[in-house]
Amino acid sequence: MLNSVDAFMATMVPQTPPITIDLALALGRERFGFEASVVRLSGERDENFKLTTRDGAEYVLKVANSAEHPAVADLLTAALLHLERTDPTLPCPRVVRELNGGTRIRFADESGCERTARMLTYLPGRLLVTTPRSQRQRAACGRLGGTLSHALRSFEHPAQHRAIIWDVRYAGHMWRLLEQLPGFAFRPVVAGLLTRIVPQIDSRLPHLRHQVVHNDLNPLNVLVASTDETRISGIIDFGDLTYTALIADVAIAAAELIPPDCTQAAGARGCVLDVVRAYHERMSLWEQELALLGVLVAARLIMNVVVHEWHVHHNPSNSHHAALDPDFMRARLEIAGRLLREDFTL
Repeated sequence: MLNSVDAFMATMVPQTPPITIDLALALGRERFGFEASVVRLSGERDENFKLTTRDGAEYVLKVANSAEHPAVADLLTAALLHLERTDPTLPCPRVVRELNGGTRIRFADESGCERTARMLTYLPGRLLVTTPRSQRQRAACGRLGGTLSHALRSFEHPAQHRAIIWDVRYAGHMWRLLEQLPGFAFRPVVAGLLTRIVPQIDSRLPHLRHQVVHNDLNPLNVLVASTDETRISGIIDFGDLTYTALIADVAIAAAELIPPDCTQAAGARGCVLDVVRAYHERMSLWEQELALLGVLVAARLIMNVVVHEWHVHHNPSNSHHAALDPDFMRARLEIAGRLLREDFTL
C-alpha cells in the first residue's frame, strides 16, 4: 500500500513542463479530426483543455500526468462507458473516440516524455461552487450520488484497486503529509484528531460494503442548470474514482457540501443529513455504515485542509489550490472534531 500511495503522490506534482496550446491544438486536429480553438482549464493532476470546433461543439482534452499509469486512464474511461450503457440519463461526459477508434491516445510531449490523453464531451452549466447553497440543492446532489453509485455497483476494472490519497481509508497517510508541513499552524490540532479517527477507520471500514464509487462529489465537480441552482445538470470529474467503502463516497459528498460559511457543528450536521437522506433514497445505506459516517465526514474535512496545504507548499505551480483562510481551516477542524462523535442514524 505504501508504494502505491507514493506512486499516486508522484502524480500530484508536474513531472514535465506543461504542454503548450499548440500541441493541444495539434492533438485535437491530428488524432481526433477537430479544427478547434483551445483554452487551458485548471486541474489537480490532469492538464485540461477546452476545445471548441467551428460548428460550436465543445470537448475537453484531458492529458494525464506523466507519472500516472495508462491503466488509470483506461479505468476512468471504462467507468464512463459503463455509465452510458447502464444509465444514460446520468449527466456525465461522454467518451470521444480518436480517429482510429481508440478511447485514449499516447503521444510524446515537447520534452520527449510519453503522455496519455483522453477526449470527453464538454458539459454546459454553472459550477455549484458559484451558486447559493440550499437544502434542496444538497438533496439533489445526494440523490444523484446515490443514483451514480447504484449504476456503478456492477462495474469492475483491473485498475480499480488503485491507491488514491483522497480515499478516506488512507486518512492515516495525513501523518506523512503533516511531517512535510512543519510550519503548519494547525498541525497539533490535526494530529490530535487523527489519533481519534484513524484507528476507527482502520478497524471498521474494511468490514463494510465496498464497490467502485465516484469518490469526489464536490462543488467544483458538480454543474447546476443555468436557470435553477437546485437542478443538477452535470458531473464533470471522475479523476478520484476508486474501489472503496460505499459509505466513504457518501461521507465525501456530505463533507464537501457543507457550505463554506458554515461555522457551527449543528448547522454542519443538518447539511450532512440533507445529503445522506437523499442518497439513501437511491442507494439504501446500512446501519453499520451510518455508524461510521461521522468519523468519515470528519476525516474528509481534515484531509481537505491537509492535502490542500500540502499542495500550496509543495506544488506552488498548480493554481488549482490557493491558500486557505486560517479562520476557515480553524472552523473546519472544529466541525470535524464535533461531527466524529455524532450519531447519523436515519
